[in-house]
Amino acid sequence: MAPAMEADQTDETTGDSAVSLLLVDDDAEIRSEVREYLEAHGFEISEAPDTRSAKALFGSRHFNLVILDLWLGKENGFDFLRDIRQTHSTPCIMVTAHGEATDKVVGLELGADDYVVKPVNLRELLARIRALLRRSGRSGSEPQPAASPKPENGDNATSWRFDPVRRNLLSPEGELVPLTTAECDLLIELVAHEGRPQTREDLCRRVFNRQWQPYDRSLDSIVVKLRRKLEPNPDHPMVIKTIRGKGYLFTGFPSEQ
Repeated sequence: MAPAMEADQTDETTGDSAVSLLLVDDDAEIRSEVREYLEAHGFEISEAPDTRSAKALFGSRHFNLVILDLWLGKENGFDFLRDIRQTHSTPCIMVTAHGEATDKVVGLELGADDYVVKPVNLRELLARIRALLRRSGRSGSEPQPAASPKPENGDNATSWRFDPVRRNLLSPEGELVPLTTAECDLLIELVAHEGRPQTREDLCRRVFNRQWQPYDRSLDSIVVKLRRKLEPNPDHPMVIKTIRGKGYLFTGFPSEQ
């Protein structure tokens, strides 16, 4: 990935110290430029030129976030992303070629959390790293503990429990409800704005990092899937309500009596 350099000498290390990032890229010069820029902002950077080295590093220590170039010479980062998603939910920013929509779609489906397009603007990369760390609860020097779930009716045994940090959803019966990356990302946004209508434009921008188009049904499709998992009666949704002409409203997890 070729970074687009900008004159940015602002020291913004506060709050980022000791946050550990894994940078996977086969270009040594680019790794050096990205490492130097991010280290100047207080991050700890480990480098890997290929998937074998990346897997070895990833298995030997804790990382708060991974920056992954999807094309590593003769290798590709998809396999590495697929492997780490089997056991870890570490946030991942993938780097894609300009205009390669297929790469973005496949990467997101495999579990990437965000993407930047080549040539990488380092200031944009820094902003996306910080936003993703805040969103995942990993912006400090240590991994954040899972937030204590707040039961809807005072009884843990009969309440839904959602942990946005570990990205886990437990049913009132205590069973893990499987969520795709997109479903979990959307649920995080809905829960964070409980009781406040969210437009399709805002949700598409925050969940998919793209502008909503009138013919785009991907958001609605994910809402339908979430309703099947959350709603007592998906045909008459009360948890995720449709606000006609606007978007969606999350009213809170249903109480099970």
